[in-house]
Amino acid sequence: MMFLMVLVGFCVVKFKIVSEEGIKQMSVLLIKIVVPMILISAFQRDFEVNLFIEWLIMFGVSVLLYAVQIALATILYRDRNVRGFAENRMCVVMPNNGFLAFPLMMSLVGSLGIFYGSTNVIILNILQWTYGLKLLKPEEKLNAKKMFLNPGTISVIIGLMLFVSPYKLPQPVFEAVDAIGSLNTPIAMIVLGGLIAQTDLKKEVRQLCFYKLSFVKLIVLPLIMLPIFKFLPLSNDIKLTGFICAVTPAATAVSMLSQLFDGEYRYATSAIVVMTLLSAITIPVILAIGSFVLGY
Repeated sequence: MMFLMVLVGFCVVKFKIVSEEGIKQMSVLLIKIVVPMILISAFQRDFEVNLFIEWLIMFGVSVLLYAVQIALATILYRDRNVRGFAENRMCVVMPNNGFLAFPLMMSLVGSLGIFYGSTNVIILNILQWTYGLKLLKPEEKLNAKKMFLNPGTISVIIGLMLFVSPYKLPQPVFEAVDAIGSLNTPIAMIVLGGLIAQTDLKKEVRQLCFYKLSFVKLIVLPLIMLPIFKFLPLSNDIKLTGFICAVTPAATAVSMLSQLFDGEYRYATSAIVVMTLLSAITIPVILAIGSFVLGY
């Protein structure tokens, strides 16, 4: 089903039904409105101490995952003189939450997956404006406002407040929030297809460096995390949610940040597109291996 949605996005751009600017605006809508709504919706549940403890455990799992990703990127990409040095490292470290991870979590774990996966969003937003910023502009000062005052982090904070509070969103408001959040998968897949349609695939699929990067992100990283998740005493839902974060390709935010700070953003965009195309093969295979090993 997701593949067909991606195909729709590809076709509407190729046949000029939707412009490149239209795809860009849909991406903004997804990041600033739809993803925050699905996050808030996932927290609309009665407070349970055990559930909150599991959320904190998932936060620790997310920290561990990012630590492994940063270590892997640091070991494999050391030469700052190589084209796309910063972008390569960011591609290894930053997963595609909104476009791929959240649709997979919703499909395989349900809203509980989004509840757990929100921990990944908080850390990703912080890393974008610390780790990513320092890679692209080592002399740039850190911006605490952008780290914490962004749609993803704010929506998680609102969701947590609703979760621990005895007061929930009124039913009509929740239904509206939930309905907007349900647009996440179709909009994300259409935007993804549109981005693929904007790329010169004949040229980019010949770049061997993108295959190396994809191999590291889509195969090496999940295989490193597999035994870690196997031996950690985690619930099946947390294992699956964490593993989904480990199997997805790089975030489109990598190319956006690169463009914002005058980096190799075209290189980043091409790398993400090639990686995303390859992930259509690797994600089902790696998740199937994970199911066999982890038993989720």
